[in-house]
Amino acid sequence: MDPARAARATSFGAWADEYHRWRPTYSDAAVDWLLPPGATRVAELGAGTGKLTDRLVERGLDLDVIEPDGRMLALVAERHPEVRVHEADAARLPLEDASVDAVVVADAWHWFPKTEAIAEVARVLRPGGWLGVVWNVPAPTEDWHWRALRLDPALHVPGDGDHDPLERLDVQTGRAEKQHFRWDWHLTPAEWRGLESTISHIALLPEDELEPALDEIEQLVADACRAAGTDAVPLAHDALCVRWYPEA
Repeated sequence: MDPARAARATSFGAWADEYHRWRPTYSDAAVDWLLPPGATRVAELGAGTGKLTDRLVERGLDLDVIEPDGRMLALVAERHPEVRVHEADAARLPLEDASVDAVVVADAWHWFPKTEAIAEVARVLRPGGWLGVVWNVPAPTEDWHWRALRLDPALHVPGDGDHDPLERLDVQTGRAEKQHFRWDWHLTPAEWRGLESTISHIALLPEDELEPALDEIEQLVADACRAAGTDAVPLAHDALCVRWYPEA
């Protein structure tokens, strides 16, 4: 990974508490699809502050949690002292050969050096194991959703799009399959503001632009809540999932 991209990939550790507080969780259907039946030992790669980790711990798995940013990893270790935590990157997994039933990744695969990462994943998987990757992608259905997300509607790709799962992973080996799961996340204006404050295209705005942008976002959501007569409004998400199997 080039130095600039590597710096951006770890830039959010400075906001680790906010990231954990405001980012969404992952739906049960998506998490279950990512895990092989009967899996016992699982590695989570690029765990961030542990939003997916929480769901894996609920399932009683024997977990290795791997994250290159120690500030984020500290939050995982504090909440889950029973899991093994490793400050390491995707190119050098601190695991033995054929030691885990699955490697799972939540909203982080795009940061990894793909050739090195997929080789390491293949090395640590047990026979029959797989890589499971998930991305939480907002699925706006109203014009104000797009404005509150500060995104161009022309960028929208419904569902999981037409992407080949290997292309989505940007790898050329093995085989892969995809699935997506629609779920609703209900957010108050303050929660929507908090979420957007952790999204890169907003969080990295110049200081004199950031607060006005967040004020505008919060007002849009407040207006929508008032129109609906509720304290929170739903924002649909697609959990886009890919399972990758190494070549036999």
